[in-house]
Amino acid sequence: ESIPMQTLQCYNNYVSLTTCTWMECSEAHEFLNIVILYFSVNRNKEMTCRSHTGENHPDCQNFTMHWVCNIYGYDQENYSFKFDLTLQADLNVYLFQNVQTLPPQNLSVTSMRSGDFLLTWKAADGSQGLGNALEYEVTYKREWESWEKAASLLLSNTTSCHLHHKDLVPGSSYVARVRARPGRASGFSGQYSEWSTEVSWETPEGGLQPRNLRCLFNGADRLMCSWEVKKAIITSVLFGLFFRATPASAEEECSPVHEKPLPHIPYVVQSCEIPVSNSSSQSQYHVSVRAKTEEKLIEAYKNIKVLPPKNVTVTMTKDQDYKLRWTKYTFDKKFIKQRYEAEYWKTSQMPKV
Repeated sequence: ESIPMQTLQCYNNYVSLTTCTWMECSEAHEFLNIVILYFSVNRNKEMTCRSHTGENHPDCQNFTMHWVCNIYGYDQENYSFKFDLTLQADLNVYLFQNVQTLPPQNLSVTSMRSGDFLLTWKAADGSQGLGNALEYEVTYKREWESWEKAASLLLSNTTSCHLHHKDLVPGSSYVARVRARPGRASGFSGQYSEWSTEVSWETPEGGLQPRNLRCLFNGADRLMCSWEVKKAIITSVLFGLFFRATPASAEEECSPVHEKPLPHIPYVVQSCEIPVSNSSSQSQYHVSVRAKTEEKLIEAYKNIKVLPPKNVTVTMTKDQDYKLRWTKYTFDKKFIKQRYEAEYWKTSQMPKV
């Protein structure tokens, strides 16, 4: 019931006067003028009312207007409210031009020998009468990704979807869902159903190879590429992105490579932005991610570690001193000079230089 009808109360003196009280929200009164009617002599008549501000009603945003209305007589029993505007909307509904089916049912996934996966479902109970008039949208993603970034497929005249393993990331947990709507070629129209219940599956591990390499062009001057590598090996292996703008171009390396961890899985995502010039609708870049060959120049003459001296002896001199002697290591290069460091200590103490 509306607040005016909820709060309507009428009482009489059973002689000559009937008084009715009711309330309305002030925000509603700004848009509508409401009058109360009573039924008398085969027709509705308006009551004379006055208002004042009263205690607020829990459903009103602002204050409440309280109305007090009087009529002469006491045998009225039917009351109603009338608005100064006609509040009404009409629509002719053509059933098969306004279809929204129930969500597809029994969504399931099957692993195939090829390593691919097959999604199957059936039309909702009560929707089978539309037959092949339905088309379906299948979306799938890794569990930790948002649905906004999910892959989407549009299918007609089928209740199955073949997902190729090359389009899936190895060693990942996937989830999929499906919804239906009348196909454009069916002569019917409407909107998508709600999504079906979700189904999930795991893809097998793919070893240590870089995975999920993908590139997106911003339509102007940048090609952003990203890929994923196993977190455990990135401290020992550096991966680089290499590209050719045309088959005849020299291969270039993209730099710098950025890196961030992925949530809940032992991988990191690496990315690099390739500058693009002279792009056209026929432009095709070849990109490759691979482990980089690292080199370090260590110059032999700057990194000599001499073998230790041999035949170390100690003798006492006439002056009660001690003299150390040893046989030095001899280089093939006679011009290389050697310097020596000697350590001595008491047997009960730590060595000192």
